[in-house]
Amino acid sequence: MAFDFLQVPEQEAVWVAGAALRHQIEALLQALAVPAEHAQIVAEILTYASLHGVDTHGAGNILGYCGAIEQGVYTVPQRLEIVSESATTALLDAGNGLGFVSAHRAMELSIEKARAYGVGMVSVRNGHHIGMAGFYPMMAVAQDMLGVAVTNATPSMRPLHGTLPRLGTNPIAFGAPAGQERPFLLDMATTTVASGKISLARRLGVPIPAGWAVGVDGELITEPPAQRTDQWMQTPLGNTHEGGGHKGYGLAVMVDILCGVLSGGGFSAQMQPGQNMTWTMAVDIARFRPLDEFKAMMDEMIRTLHATPTAPGEQPVLVAGDPEFDAAAIRQERGIPFQRAQYEAIVAGAQRLGVEIFI
Repeated sequence: MAFDFLQVPEQEAVWVAGAALRHQIEALLQALAVPAEHAQIVAEILTYASLHGVDTHGAGNILGYCGAIEQGVYTVPQRLEIVSESATTALLDAGNGLGFVSAHRAMELSIEKARAYGVGMVSVRNGHHIGMAGFYPMMAVAQDMLGVAVTNATPSMRPLHGTLPRLGTNPIAFGAPAGQERPFLLDMATTTVASGKISLARRLGVPIPAGWAVGVDGELITEPPAQRTDQWMQTPLGNTHEGGGHKGYGLAVMVDILCGVLSGGGFSAQMQPGQNMTWTMAVDIARFRPLDEFKAMMDEMIRTLHATPTAPGEQPVLVAGDPEFDAAAIRQERGIPFQRAQYEAIVAGAQRLGVEIFI
């Protein structure tokens, strides 16, 4: 969920329309020999994240992906290959290319298999960063299915009580459609917070809350570190044993098993910087019960949760996905805010590559 205090300050914001942003991202990527179809997928996912207030995983990262392509970190154009397949499962090799493209194809395959057999699951190896994990379950939700996407990453999280990073942020995303209410969309890191929020806090010049990260001796860190080193680590969700840190730790290992061990691509501690393995699943709701009945019960559950009385001084009760969908309602009309320096960097990147300026 979005953290309001880590959004771009109003006085520093340059507002960009979503459609213009998609065109800009497509142009940047195509200038680097990314096929048009793949560029459109990346642009859609990055813009979706930005529209939904997930700035840490949004369009502001496009120059980083472009740099990785230019440095040869990604293979472009990439070749996706189905290594093994059954009626309900597949192992997909991402061809060392853009993670967005392989994760998108994995969820497409999951949906196709779920439509035919009720459930579909795909594990992806040889992949890279997939952006906002919550985008992919929403592909299934749009088809009246349940959707799940998980992805592992190179080490940034310590095992509970540990003194070295051994696990990635290893996010979990789950989506379910509703009827008249908005969908349920859970998109969470298994660390206390996504690593992008620590980077964003540093860029905005604000401290991070105690408990997000610790040093090798377990001391709390509130100054956002400048770069990833073994001298500091993110904490598992819950941080301490008393706070439930063993649960975040266990969930991170579960993600590593589904993504890295199942695919053979490697678990977090084995992976090279920039690598990510992914696992997706789609479930056809209508194979269990009539879709309308499912959606009606979803509506009832969401309304019951929203109607919960709040404690004194607290905000109204929300449901997972509410902050993102609220942000989208505003940003689809007003535009997406960028820090001026970030906006100018994207414009300069477009000029350097000789592409048209759309933003």
